[in-house]
Amino acid sequence: MPPTPDQLEAAWRRRAGLHDLDAYRLFHGWQEGAPGVEIDRYGDAAVIAYKPDAVADIDRLAAALLELHPFAHIVAKQRGTAPVGVRGDLNAACRVRELDMRFAIDLSQRRNPGLYLDARRARAWIRVHSRDRRVLNLFAFTGSLGVAAAVGGARSVTHVDSQRGALRRCRRNHELNNVPVDDRDLVRLNIYQHLRRASARRRRFDAIIVDAPPYSEHAARADRTPGPRGIDALAPLTAPLLDPGGWVLCFFHHSQRSRADHERAFCDAAGVPLHVIWRGTSDLDFPEADERNKLRLTAFERD
Repeated sequence: MPPTPDQLEAAWRRRAGLHDLDAYRLFHGWQEGAPGVEIDRYGDAAVIAYKPDAVADIDRLAAALLELHPFAHIVAKQRGTAPVGVRGDLNAACRVRELDMRFAIDLSQRRNPGLYLDARRARAWIRVHSRDRRVLNLFAFTGSLGVAAAVGGARSVTHVDSQRGALRRCRRNHELNNVPVDDRDLVRLNIYQHLRRASARRRRFDAIIVDAPPYSEHAARADRTPGPRGIDALAPLTAPLLDPGGWVLCFFHHSQRSRADHERAFCDAAGVPLHVIWRGTSDLDFPEADERNKLRLTAFERD
């Protein structure tokens, strides 16, 4: 069932502390009464993502959203299909701010339009802990995590992604935040191949961001090298690239493993001594009763 107007209004009130931002999850249906429906706010745009059997009348849901805020654009995305403009312009140029950072949003994207909202706390942590560091941002997507490092005073930021379009959007986000980026900082290559190449060349970093998306197995297959995959398999490829005192920030997405199990497996596979220096999770706009359904963030430091 779709969310009722009362459920939407209650979710809006619960997010009163986030209304000074203009990008956050407005409604998280799994815990707020309408499983299969997620509504995200990106500035003056609302993006509705839903399972086929979860919403029967998008126009009625859009009208309920307009009772909360005068959105200029409303987009609906049924899982597995292209987004549809319900109100406004699907191809409008959108910009959002997160604190004093700016990010470009593309409402026409099938998946995420340009900013993973559950990673807000990760960007805040990266920004504070990146000054004078050489940062490697893996699975860069639109570069928001690396941009946070650059805004925080990183000495250099290298973005790695296999998609040319993603790296173009990285550059755009750097431009929006007036932080320089060089062509050599935008590396279009399979992640596994890049890490092995960096190791062979004895490259070293002071910070590495590992946000391997749940659908990243295609990157592993493209590598064609036998062996295990997933974030545990990235541990022995990333941790040895750190100088002593360097950190690696891991994103542990929804899984049945506990945080402790994830952390233990990563440290066991790393091949160098690591210890935890920070733990975080997604903000209050992603309520979940079970921690395993939340994004979990852990930063490790090399001894």
